[in-house]
Amino acid sequence: MNDLNPFSQLLATCDSLGIRLLPDVDGGLSIDAPQDALKPELLQQLVANKADLLTHLAADHSPDIQTVSSTTGAEVAICRCGSTTWHDVPIHDGRSTRRDCARCGRFIDFSRWYDAVALQDCE
Repeated sequence: MNDLNPFSQLLATCDSLGIRLLPDVDGGLSIDAPQDALKPELLQQLVANKADLLTHLAADHSPDIQTVSSTTGAEVAICRCGSTTWHDVPIHDGRSTRRDCARCGRFIDFSRWYDAVALQDCE
């Protein structure tokens, strides 16, 4: 028996198919999906639930997200998607951290590698 509500089922389906849902800077919804994973019925469900998905994705951002600023105070893009924010993800049982883009999730660099600082602090 499936105990998930329809919205949770939609998210679980996307996750199982490798579909990533990302909020766009312009308020839209970006869908990153493997070829042939996004069937018309699923796309209709995503369109119908767009507002809820955007709310969920905005609330899903981790509180440890950081922003890069230049010495002039202007934000600096750190990813090819144009994002100025990142978050560090613990790996190797917490001994290392991988820095990922907070917008698209793309790997940027390692901020710590086996307890040694790998990047200069960007702030």
